Amino acid sequence: MAATPVMQLPVISECAAEGCAYNHDHTCHAAAITVGDLDSPVCDTFMGADLEGGEPSTTGRVGACKMADCRHNDGLECHAPAITVGYEDEQVDCLTYARK
Repeated sequence: MAATPVMQLPVISECAAEGCAYNHDHTCHAAAITVGDLDSPVCDTFMGADLEGGEPSTTGRVGACKMADCRHNDGLECHAPAITVGYEDEQVDCLTYARK
């Protein structure tokens, strides 16, 4: 499968991780995030800090996904139209994750 062009990477439609340096008003401003740690659809890009990160004019996208068992994953790339990031058991996860 061919690589997904950057502008077609899935957008992060909402992020509830208010303690993240990339989150401003429920919008992710990281250029691209990585999802998954092989066991859980955690947002690997989450950075809890007093710093403000990302580019304010950018809406975050999914750059890579390590959750090979997700139905939206093909070749470790997310092919969902958009994802939502939020808290699952006090951990910041991709809430769009759906096991095959």
